[in-house]
Amino acid sequence: MPTRRFVLIACLGLVPTAPALAQVLSGEIGAPPLDVPPPDVPTLPPYPPRSPEAGEDDYGISRREAVRIARRNGVVDVESVRRHRGVWIVSGTDDDDEDIRVVVNDEGDVVAVRRD
Repeated sequence: MPTRRFVLIACLGLVPTAPALAQVLSGEIGAPPLDVPPPDVPTLPPYPPRSPEAGEDDYGISRREAVRIARRNGVVDVESVRRHRGVWIVSGTDDDDEDIRVVVNDEGDVVAVRRD
């Protein structure tokens, strides 16, 4: 019984706040001012624009090329591809379901093949 009484009091306590909350959300009289820039101020994009040449070629070879090279070196099922300190690290499994990691540099050369 005490929980019903508590729920009833809590609900009745929130009823008077609903109109005030609606007024704040709608932006009518008494509402705080919204942070809207004046129409004559140009807005900037959220991030700097990229040049048309920028893309996956920023690192020499693309992620897709790194995966192709890793597949030529024994990776059958690719689990993850990540970039770390100037090299692509392609992790996966080989023909025998053993873990394998191939490290490829920016020129497309295989730096290391590690089988765990």
